[in-house]
Amino acid sequence: MKILHLNEHLGWYGGIETYLLSLIPRLEKLGHAQLVCFSKGEKSHVAQAFRLPLLSHASRDAVAEARRALDDLLERERPDLVHIHNIHNVGAIEACFERVPTVVTIHDYRYACPASNFFFRRTEEVCQRTCGPGCFATTLTKRCLTPRPRYAWRYYQRVRWAARHASRFSRFVAPSDYARQRFMASGFDGERIDVVPYFCPVAPREKPREIPSRPRMLFLGRMRPNKGYRYFVQSLALLPDEVEGVMVGDNSPQRQQELHQLAQQTGCNGRLRLRSWAGRDEIADLLGQTSVLVFPSVWPETLGIVGLEALASGVPVVSSDIGGVREWLIEGETGYLVPPKSPREIADAVGRLLNNPDTAEAMGRRGIRLIRERFSPEYHIEHLLQTYRKALDTSPA
Repeated sequence: MKILHLNEHLGWYGGIETYLLSLIPRLEKLGHAQLVCFSKGEKSHVAQAFRLPLLSHASRDAVAEARRALDDLLERERPDLVHIHNIHNVGAIEACFERVPTVVTIHDYRYACPASNFFFRRTEEVCQRTCGPGCFATTLTKRCLTPRPRYAWRYYQRVRWAARHASRFSRFVAPSDYARQRFMASGFDGERIDVVPYFCPVAPREKPREIPSRPRMLFLGRMRPNKGYRYFVQSLALLPDEVEGVMVGDNSPQRQQELHQLAQQTGCNGRLRLRSWAGRDEIADLLGQTSVLVFPSVWPETLGIVGLEALASGVPVVSSDIGGVREWLIEGETGYLVPPKSPREIADAVGRLLNNPDTAEAMGRRGIRLIRERFSPEYHIEHLLQTYRKALDTSPA
């Protein structure tokens, strides 16, 4: 079949883009033609890619113009199916509804939450409410939506639009049962949401990597407050001086200054190393030199691909017990779960693993086995193609 993917970014930026760029060549290898329409990034990543900057915009004019542009693209390329990932412009999606079965992956909560993440920035709490006018009052006290009214209203309208048009999506794909349950709580039909976990983008090792001679904990991901990076630094400060902390992500000069200041205040600046984004081979090397991956996220992750990469290398994980994390981090088996925003408990869990290398190695073996059984590309693509076939066999209401 011929599949058109729509996503805002095209490049190795984060979990969603890593997933998409890892998925496309595997589907191509099975004989399915792949096209991508994107807003920001590089066309060179995919053979057939079409840049449409409007996918990042949501004004009334941008919605109308994107609808026309997508209509032209669909007329010209005639895909069998459209797979929506993360875009803001609902006009592009409406164009797809008119012409072709349309599947959407729930990478985040943008079609159920105006802020896209069910997360209060001021209090760093998970929001349990459903979308309604009360969202505007809540954001005044807890800061979830943007404080700019025009944009906040557009994001709110996007969710209301999704509720009205939910039946026009052929299928939904949820990376975890947690994400499925959150959308069901927001009124989406659970019978049309298929749970298809992300696959691990790196092949699992035959056996766990050798435990490094110097204890090292690793943070890998976007440097955003909802990723809990401050708690990584604070937990490093609570560990013995021989423990090193490495943080890899989109480290802007301002963020680096903030992190060094925090490390200076907590007394671990000499043990904290900051690195910018690493390539796929570099990430494998980093994990090979890592004792424990720390995943201190404070928003309800739909799954957490970086955790899968660690398990594939035989690296145990200490993670916040939040969102869909429990679907790959089995407490006491592949790592330890801790309450969000708990540097002391992160440090205690990391310390347990550093002081018990046999336990860490056993967790590494179980992590590799789990990736092979439940998070392989073969498992994912088999179930994703089943979703595609369901979408092709049924027409949106």
